[in-house]
Order: sequence, then structure tokens, then C-alpha cells
Amino acid sequence: MGKVKKLLIVVATFVFVSIFPNQPDAHPGGLDKLGGHFRSSDCAYLLHKPTSLAKTAKSKAQLLTLIKKHSSNSCKNQLTVNKIYVEGGYNLPNGTAPKPAPTLKTKYPATLSSCTDGDTANFKINGKVTKTRFLFIDTPEYTTSKEKYGKEASIYTCSRLKKAKKITLELDGKDKYDKYNRLLAWVWVDGKLLQEDITKAGWVEDFYDYGTYRYESRIRSAMSYAKKYDKGMY
Repeated sequence: MGKVKKLLIVVATFVFVSIFPNQPDAHPGGLDKLGGHFRSSDCAYLLHKPTSLAKTAKSKAQLLTLIKKHSSNSCKNQLTVNKIYVEGGYNLPNGTAPKPAPTLKTKYPATLSSCTDGDTANFKINGKVTKTRFLFIDTPEYTTSKEKYGKEASIYTCSRLKKAKKITLELDGKDKYDKYNRLLAWVWVDGKLLQEDITKAGWVEDFYDYGTYRYESRIRSAMSYAKKYDKGMY
């Protein structure tokens, strides 16, 4: 009887596999931190039992970001929202993948959203408007307080930015943001370093120096030029 029983189990298993090959919910091993796994046949991702981490995603695009961050499976490199399958009645809209936050030592194309004064403006970077403080220079205030030469510095900077055909922000130093949560960046306008031009025009009164920056020497030379030739406030 023992041999007959074993034979019946083998036959039943063969029949089951033949009728139900490649079941999408069949997977070797356990589930990952999100409660899903990759299907080896096509690298699709199947979310079986969403964990609390997975449930922080409000769309498949956000879930895709979590999968790429937490999975060690090489399939993640070719995964798209269209290859994510959510099961068990848990629904997620496709959504739009979030843009990465700016990182140090990197240049970003930007567009002007609004100009604040001589050393501050709002730029759209990666689809998000970000208040940006120009690295290393300090111009007279022309926002809450109206300092002498603040208007002139503001007019100079805003005019350059509004006429610009191409704006690039370059992150430098050890900090991305200042204490007011403003992005710190070198500003390139049509291939020229804006901080250098503002300084050379005589509208910089001091240095906003909280670290070691790539173009410090150029700004200091521009300041010497402005003072020597009586530019702007000098």
C-alpha cells in the first residue's frame, strides 16, 4: 500500500503541474520586505501581501521606487510600473515616478520661476520649484529690508536671469541647503558664472563663506576688480 500511495502522490503532482503551469502566485522562497517577489520568467514583480512599507506607496510609481531601493534582485533594473502586479484586492494607480532630489557635486538644468533679489531666486529643478541661495556672494538686501544698493543688485541679477536662454545650477561644498532650507548653488547663465559677473559689476558687499567652494578664487578676483575700477557700490 505504501508504494501505491507514493505512486498516486507522484501522479497527482504531475497532473497538477501539467494543468497549472507557471502560476503567478507560485514563487520559490519567501517574500521580500514589501511582501512581493520577482517572477523569474519575465522579471515581472508580484506584490502578494503588501507590508506596512509597501503601503506607504500611494501609486505604482512610488512602489517602483521602493522596489528599486529595497530589492537585491537584478530584475529591478528593468522593472517598470507596467510590470508590477498587485494582488489580493490591493489597488494602486500608476502615478508618476518622483524626481530625484538634487545631489552635491552635480549640475542641473533649471528654469527661472521668480527672482527674489541680488543673490536669491526660485528655480524649477526636476519639475519642482526650489528657492535657491547663490553660493559665496552676499548682495545688499531688497526683500523685507531695503538696503542701500539692494535695488541695483536685484535689478542686475533679475535682468540677467530673465534674459537667460540657458540656466544651470551647480551644487558644491559640503551642504545642499542653508539654515533657511534654501538650495545652495553656483548659477550659470548662458555659460557664464553669474556670481562672478554680479561681483565684477560691483553689487556684492561680502562673501557668504561657510565652506570651501570650487570658484572662490574667481569671485575674490572679481571683487578686487570691482573695487579697483570703482564698479557699482564701489
